[in-house]
Amino acid sequence: MTNNKSENRDKWFARFMCVLIACCLWLYVMSEQNPVVEKEYAVPLASRNLTEGMIVFNVPEKVSVRVRGTRTALANMPLSDIFAFVNLSKLSVGTHTILVNARFVRGDVVQVTPPAVSLFIDVKKDKIVPVTAEIVGSPNKDFAVDSYLLTPSEVKVEGAATRLEALDKIFVPVDVGGRSEEFTVTQKPTAVAKDGMDMQDVAIDPAEIIVRTKLKKRTQTVTVPVKVAYKGELTGGLKITSATVNPFKVTVSGAPSAVDTLKELNLEPVDLEKITKNATVPVKIILPAGVSAARQTVDVDLTVENTTEEKTKE
Repeated sequence: MTNNKSENRDKWFARFMCVLIACCLWLYVMSEQNPVVEKEYAVPLASRNLTEGMIVFNVPEKVSVRVRGTRTALANMPLSDIFAFVNLSKLSVGTHTILVNARFVRGDVVQVTPPAVSLFIDVKKDKIVPVTAEIVGSPNKDFAVDSYLLTPSEVKVEGAATRLEALDKIFVPVDVGGRSEEFTVTQKPTAVAKDGMDMQDVAIDPAEIIVRTKLKKRTQTVTVPVKVAYKGELTGGLKITSATVNPFKVTVSGAPSAVDTLKELNLEPVDLEKITKNATVPVKIILPAGVSAARQTVDVDLTVENTTEEKTKE
């Protein structure tokens, strides 16, 4: 009887040892084939439990999280299985240093870098601000900006109270480069601080402004000399001893492209066959297309002498 019990006990012990050895072998094989490893990931940093009506600044977009898990678990793991956050519950306005929390659903978190972040919490506010247009470039040289219409002309700007205090203006750029007629564009408004820097940390509503720009024709005024021309010949032995134009310069107006290169004005030719003595002849000014003048004629004072009489005296 004693021998049977002893034999049974030995059998169960042997079975137990076989199971134990099998488990150890399984753990050994698994550890060799699928070992526990560590790996570091860049993880988005979330903000949790921020009091309503508050806004937080200086929170890093990402932190580095080192985790530990089996090779298989880490190999095919979606990044969403690791998450990092800061708990902003009951924090007041001001600067705070907050520990970074991290969780890993498939293993352990070994290290978070940085372990804490310094951030600033402020009250969220909004205000209505007028929008201005800033002209960029130059239109066609014959045109100038007459007016522009912004729709809407005001926007709501939302952000931290301290940032709104630093706001200088809201503007939309309007590129008129080479334009020669009315046009309409849609532009995104930009917030600019008093130090001249763009403010990316405020929200502008609406996010687009319609700008209708009107142009007008430019007029340029210049004063240029006139040039006398003749046709025909003097008769009766006469010759011109002097010719004076009064006035010898004329003020004209027109599109810049028409008057910029205008160096002188031509006159209709003076018909010398009609000149028999000293005379003042009104002569019409020849004006280029698109150019106007306050006067249409100038006077040409001609002094002549008879060369036949001089020869007779000799």
